[in-house]
Amino acid sequence: MHTLTEVLNDEQLAAMTPHEFDALPYGVIKLDGRGRVTLFNAVEQRLAKRAANATIGKDFFRDVAPCADVQAFRGRLDALRDAGQNTETFDFVFTFPWGTREVRIRLWIATDGASWIFVTPLTPALG
Repeated sequence: MHTLTEVLNDEQLAAMTPHEFDALPYGVIKLDGRGRVTLFNAVEQRLAKRAANATIGKDFFRDVAPCADVQAFRGRLDALRDAGQNTETFDFVFTFPWGTREVRIRLWIATDGASWIFVTPLTPALG
């Protein structure tokens, strides 16, 4: 069973299939080096009320989650990368047109430059 607090590694993530990502009990978003979404698992689709096929290829901070384009989220991701570190966990509130969602975020910077965002809801689903 995968948990949000387990130790991650690039090999483990690279070996997982889309079906395995969809089976995880938390949201998973993968961004390429330019910040474009390359993976958006089933849980995250439900949490964000966005289909993967309408999300893959979009700029995460501009097109998918502009509320995350703030120091408390993007700033942390940039600082993590700049410091040469690979993981951080923090709480965040996503703001959607239909309401807010309190979540725990775990960031993971892969050696290939990809950014992984793992999302665990802290509040029940809204709307």
